[in-house]
Amino acid sequence: MKYIKLVASVTLFSLLLSSCSDFLEVENYEGIPADEFITSVNNAQTAVNGVYSGLYGEYLYYYGIYYYTCFASQELEFRATLGDVKPLVNYAYSDQATAINTYWKNLYSIVSRANDVSTKIYDLINSGKLTVSENQELMQMIGECKFLRGFSYFLLTRSFGDKLPSHPAYNSNELGVPILDTLIVSREQLMVPRNTLGECWSVILRDFETAYNLLPTSWSTDKLGAVTKGAAAGYLGQVYMYLKDYESAKTWFEKSVQCGNQRGGDYQLVENYAWNFDFLHENNSESIFEVQFQTISDDTRLASYLWRRLGPDGVGGGFGIVNVAMDWVNKFNIGYELTQEVYDEYANLPSTGEINIITREVMKAYQVAIGVQVFSEEEFFELYTGDWDALGDAVNQVLRANHYRLDVKTEPGWGTADNRYIQTILNASRSADPRMYDSFYVPGRDSVALDWAATKVIDYPNSYYGFKKYIPYNAVENWASEGLPGFQGSNSINQRIFRLADLYLQYAEACYRTGDNTNAEKYLNKVRRRAWKLPFDDASLQVKESVDYPSDDDTGDFIDAIIAEREKELCLEGHLWFDYLRWNKAEELFKTKGFEPNKHHRLPIPLAERQIVGMDVLLQNSGY
Repeated sequence: MKYIKLVASVTLFSLLLSSCSDFLEVENYEGIPADEFITSVNNAQTAVNGVYSGLYGEYLYYYGIYYYTCFASQELEFRATLGDVKPLVNYAYSDQATAINTYWKNLYSIVSRANDVSTKIYDLINSGKLTVSENQELMQMIGECKFLRGFSYFLLTRSFGDKLPSHPAYNSNELGVPILDTLIVSREQLMVPRNTLGECWSVILRDFETAYNLLPTSWSTDKLGAVTKGAAAGYLGQVYMYLKDYESAKTWFEKSVQCGNQRGGDYQLVENYAWNFDFLHENNSESIFEVQFQTISDDTRLASYLWRRLGPDGVGGGFGIVNVAMDWVNKFNIGYELTQEVYDEYANLPSTGEINIITREVMKAYQVAIGVQVFSEEEFFELYTGDWDALGDAVNQVLRANHYRLDVKTEPGWGTADNRYIQTILNASRSADPRMYDSFYVPGRDSVALDWAATKVIDYPNSYYGFKKYIPYNAVENWASEGLPGFQGSNSINQRIFRLADLYLQYAEACYRTGDNTNAEKYLNKVRRRAWKLPFDDASLQVKESVDYPSDDDTGDFIDAIIAEREKELCLEGHLWFDYLRWNKAEELFKTKGFEPNKHHRLPIPLAERQIVGMDVLLQNSGY
């Protein structure tokens, strides 16, 4: 396990606090031993910032974790040759793959830094040199370290552990990952075997519980973005979902929401779904845990490289390496279709200047498709003045006023004789969940700016659906005038790792699995309604809306509805692969893509690490 030797056993810290304007704004200073460095509250905070900086690792949130998770869940398809990505495509996992080795090392670097820093902070507290209030601040910092270590072990265990647990089998003797929970001062301390899964999950629970007890519910402005008590409780809920202990999961999700957000208010879904992925609404009321990127050169790895690696070709310097899989795009198509009999009977009716029956039927279908009655049938008819083109424009005006960016006028030269208008409405009725347009670049619909200061906007230049979340090149004519950051190849948009909509959907699932159907439906519908721009407060939920569960479109049981909702709400955010494993859906869904049961549910232990520790000590997962 050379990664710890290199990163932490020498106890070097290259990050010193340079400004109080943002708690992760740093400058580089090298060669400062931790035992000489942590002598006060201020430089202890700097050391803690160094633990957070591990999240920017190449195969964590710099870009790489999205390759691993979104390829595994088949949300993305590979378009271009890129050597470090190939071992992640269609489960071609190799113990020699740089990507997998780097992912392992990135996570253990956080573990190592957290161990080092918390040990030295305890030493400072025990020195008796500080005031009571200073010691309290330091204990909160230890809470941050415990959270980050627990988070790292959480990712490691579910990515490399031999199998996902089922309650109460998390006491299993199946192999997990090596647990290193002390300051490393010798090479011999690194030569440890894999702990059992039961031991790993116990450490994860202990770390998050310790963090919960030590962390505050909110922070002052200079530490906005640091982890909180609510985040620790939320992750405890997530862990118990993996352990299939749904009663405990419910309890911790409830505690998380009760803690409130990092700004001192209540956790709330933000009004606009897209605000979860932009620069202007970072650390908002929906955010539980997010990686704090900086407006700084990408050479520091404090900015994100996501938009180049996942961004579409021709959009902000994106490489165009991936595209959104069409199977995934089709998950968003929820439209109501007219029966062929109705269409055949009425589609060729001659126009007499009146709105005929097919138009009435199509408009009904369209309003079902978008999930809400934007305007009544009578109001729609009043828009018609004898001019089909004018009617299309009027319809679009109403839709846009209600935030539905769905253009029914898709063809030039549409007339009355062949009912082209009706056909385009019919096509529009095969519509999509609105979240699609904030998740994917859609050919023929989106427009983009060519660079951060562009004054000219062009049509989206590709024929494929592109990765859009966290890619800040939308139809904005001048990013500089909007106060948005701009620089080549990297960006500073924070990545929301855990947000309230995710918690609500997991909570709804836990409620359902424990017989609390009332709250299960309530919290599912809160998320559904926000997506369709409907009221989602508790009072509004007393009135049944067309998008509420159960609706006429819901098939199967409640878990099917949860799966479908998480697929749309959380697509391209790195969660769904582990959802499919937790639901035991991976084999059913991905076997034709190369997924092998009892093998590809976890990654191989990197060969380079096994060679260092000992091939007979750090055992490989079966099948590799």
